[in-house]
Amino acid sequence: MKLDIKTVIVIGTLLFGLAGFYYTTKSDIDTLSLKVEELQTENNNIRKRLNILDRKTNRLNKQLRELKK
Repeated sequence: MKLDIKTVIVIGTLLFGLAGFYYTTKSDIDTLSLKVEELQTENNNIRKRLNILDRKTNRLNKQLRELKK
């Protein structure tokens, strides 16, 4: 199988282009995965704080109802 120089250059260019696309896409996906993990952690922390506030609010409402009686 004989390949002339133009064909080798075209194939090489395509391979380098595809490899570059693959690695930049993989890098972007890894970065986005880290950001998603950070947001999930932050979301869990906020959810915990909201649950604590909800319990305290319920406790205060119960105390207010008892005072009104």
